[in-house]
Amino acid sequence: MSSRLKDRMRQDRRQALFGNSPPPPRQPAPYPEGEIIYRCNDRYIVRHGDSITKYTTNPDGMGANDHPNEELALRFVKAHTTIPVPEVISSDWDRITMEYVEGQTLQQAWPMLTPDQRSDILAQLSDYIAQMRALGGIYLGRLDGQGVVVPCIMTRSGGPFGTLVELHDWLVQPPKRLQIQSMYWHQITAQLSTEYPIVFTHGDIASRNIIVRDGRIVALLDWEFAGWYPEYWEYVFALRGMDNVDWETLGRYLPSLFTKRYDLEYILMRLILTLY
Repeated sequence: MSSRLKDRMRQDRRQALFGNSPPPPRQPAPYPEGEIIYRCNDRYIVRHGDSITKYTTNPDGMGANDHPNEELALRFVKAHTTIPVPEVISSDWDRITMEYVEGQTLQQAWPMLTPDQRSDILAQLSDYIAQMRALGGIYLGRLDGQGVVVPCIMTRSGGPFGTLVELHDWLVQPPKRLQIQSMYWHQITAQLSTEYPIVFTHGDIASRNIIVRDGRIVALLDWEFAGWYPEYWEYVFALRGMDNVDWETLGRYLPSLFTKRYDLEYILMRLILTLY
C-alpha cells in the first residue's frame, strides 16, 4: 500500500472519529515495558507484574479528552453496580493502567465448562446486563461526554445527541450514502422508535471480553465505548459481534440474557452498517 493511500486512510478515520475537532498534538510518555499479551494495529496491552497497561501509539490517543472514557466507565461501574471490573491504577490521554485479573476469556474456557458452570455464567451475565440497563441517561454519547461510537471497519463517532431522532438521522448519513436513496434510508429509520429509553451500555459484550475463573465471571473488560445509548444498542452490537466471532460460544444464548428481544432493530442496524 502506498504511503499516500495510507495517509488518506488515516485522515478518513480521523474525520470519522473527530469530525472537524480533532485532539491537539500531544507528546506520549515512554511506553511501559513488559510482556505484550495483546496487539492489534496501534493498540497494545502490556503486563508488568500484577498490572497491565493498555495503550495506543495513535497520535490521537484514546480520544479527545485528557483521560480515556474507559477509565471513567470502570470507576462508574464499580460505584453503581456489582459487575466485576479491574481496579484502575492510573491513566493518561493515550493509556490506562489497571490491575491484572487472572483467568481465561469465556471464549477460551467455554469448551471445558460443565453445563452447570455455563448456566451460572449466563445467569451472572444476565444480571450484569440488567444492572446496566437500570441506569438511565439524559443524552446519547459516551460517559465522558464524547459522541456515540459505531464500531465497524471504519469506526465512526457522532454527537453527543439530545434525542433519538438526531441519532437515527446521523446513523444514515455517512459518506457512502447517495442522496437519491434518502427515502430508502428514511423508511429504515422510521421503523426505529423515537421512544426507546436511554440506558447505560457496555457497547462491546463478547466472550473475548469476559474473564472467568473457577466457573465464575471475575471481570468484564473493554469499556472503551461505554456510555448512554438507546436500549436496543447492547443487544444489536453484542449479537453482531457474536455472529462474527463466536456464535457457538455465547452468541446463540445471547437473546435469552435480555428481558426483551430487539430483532427488528438488529436487522435494521445491520442494513445501516452496510453504509460504512
